[in-house]
Amino acid sequence: MIHRLLPLLLLTLISHSLLAADARAIKWTDLQPDSSSLRATVGNMNQEQKTRLMRAFQQRQHKAIVTAGKLKPSDLSLDTSTLLKEDFSDLEPLVVKIEAFEKKRTTEAQTALNNQIVQLDGYLLPLKQNNKKVTEFILVPVIGACIHVPAPPPNQMVVVQYPKGFPAGNLFAPITVRGKLLVKSSKSDLALADGSSKVDVGYAMTATEVREYQAPK
Repeated sequence: MIHRLLPLLLLTLISHSLLAADARAIKWTDLQPDSSSLRATVGNMNQEQKTRLMRAFQQRQHKAIVTAGKLKPSDLSLDTSTLLKEDFSDLEPLVVKIEAFEKKRTTEAQTALNNQIVQLDGYLLPLKQNNKKVTEFILVPVIGACIHVPAPPPNQMVVVQYPKGFPAGNLFAPITVRGKLLVKSSKSDLALADGSSKVDVGYAMTATEVREYQAPK
């Protein structure tokens, strides 16, 4: 009987080893679009130029607030009034490009990751439990996401199915999840202390492993 079990045991160990080797460790930023050209443009600016760019964005925001009638010009502080008079016309094309990219960055998923075996660290927000084990949850990048602050964008949330279940102990401790990532939009009902909330999720996964996070040595 032992000799019969050895091939099965070896096959199981080898299978787990291959799964671990094949899993690509990714970061949350990998789930969002990137623009190397914009990063290079801003990165090559000196501190004075970066400060002007930031002020250009601030001016744009204040102008939008005033135009929308949410704030009267007479209510503006001296610093804000001075800011609104500054000339940032030379930065306008760059500001428009950055704003357009920011909208894309927070809404679009990375289709290149579809069906890829990945490993991702994050925090667990339970959706379903069975016998004190979490069998379905949303994986998010920061602790307390959706609870005390607005929900992350859809491409920063993964709804995870884990039929084996993860112990519902310290839900504020980081975890590591491994499995096949799918680009799949969905809505999840998240139970909160003061009720429930529907959140838009951009990714899905059926996990092969969920474990407590271990810092690299």
